[in-house]
Amino acid sequence: MNYAHFYPLLLCLASGFTMCLLIVSGLFLLRRHHAYQFQRVFAVALLLLSVGFFNNFLVLTFSDENTARFINLLLILYDYVVVGGYMIFIVTLVFPGRYSIWRLSLFEVPYVLAIALYVITRNPTVYPAVQIYTLAASTVLLVWLEISIKRYYRILLDNVGYIEYYDLHWAAILVVLMYVVQLYWAVESFSNQSWFTVPTANSNMLFDTLWCFITIVYVLFILRKIVQQKVFIEEPATDSPLSTQENASPSDDYYMVLNNVDIDHLIREKKHYLETDLTLQKLAIYLGTNRQYLSNYINREKQKTFYEYINDFRLEDAKHLLDKWNPDCEHSMEDIATLSGFNSYSTFLRQFVKKYGGPPSQYLKKIQGT
Repeated sequence: MNYAHFYPLLLCLASGFTMCLLIVSGLFLLRRHHAYQFQRVFAVALLLLSVGFFNNFLVLTFSDENTARFINLLLILYDYVVVGGYMIFIVTLVFPGRYSIWRLSLFEVPYVLAIALYVITRNPTVYPAVQIYTLAASTVLLVWLEISIKRYYRILLDNVGYIEYYDLHWAAILVVLMYVVQLYWAVESFSNQSWFTVPTANSNMLFDTLWCFITIVYVLFILRKIVQQKVFIEEPATDSPLSTQENASPSDDYYMVLNNVDIDHLIREKKHYLETDLTLQKLAIYLGTNRQYLSNYINREKQKTFYEYINDFRLEDAKHLLDKWNPDCEHSMEDIATLSGFNSYSTFLRQFVKKYGGPPSQYLKKIQGT
């Protein structure tokens, strides 16, 4: 096979397709899903990233080796501008509305200055300096975000009855993968060795082609996630209509306020758990109390998080539906999940197995004696 022609053609096709996908995805987000700041930031990052794939076309057009190297390194430095965009995206995702775009744009300043310095001096040592800065910034960002995402998840469990579209564990995995890629780039550069070459003179075309397909996969994955992603921001606690003390200590007085109220009965009677977007604040309002009293009641008296507490009602309702189920029943397992308040069958199945030690099908066999 003539690798001299095959790999450049394959790379150009892969790069062109990836560029088109990135542009379409970015414009789609800006047009249809731009309610949140992190969605707008990611859309801009996609458009910036699409320009970077033009590198694969541009470098191949220069016959002069020195010019090709200069353009190649210049566009690699531009890729780090996109890395800065990813950093801004992750921060706006984990901390919605906390930082202005102008403050977050400081992530990009070192990269813009590095490009300007390289254009003026043509000194290739700018590249390792940028890599060192990126690794240092990524390390700090990784630790900071891991801690923040874990804290955010605990807040979700105590405040939200359905966490799937609020959960940010996928973002934590994404940050780790981005860090691994940065680490690989740094090790490869400093070792002056590439482990993904093809049988042409010092060419990384095969790896660049592979990177196009990797980019397509993770962009589609992130796109799907951030279109579905919801942001939870804690609402200010309301005063309890049941409390006669305006400044009562919620840690001490929740029992006096809720002691004579059958919370479980009220929730079952009104079927509040069927609301898939139920939050602690909403339930507190429905029950005529405040969020802090209700939270203390659930955490201390029930020894559960709000998420576990509400899902127990849903699972209880699901069991009642399963008790009435028969082969001629018009309801499927997916219908039972929906009717009992779950937003998805996968969540229902996971929670059912966790609580009862087996799937609904196993429970049905048990009650039917088969």
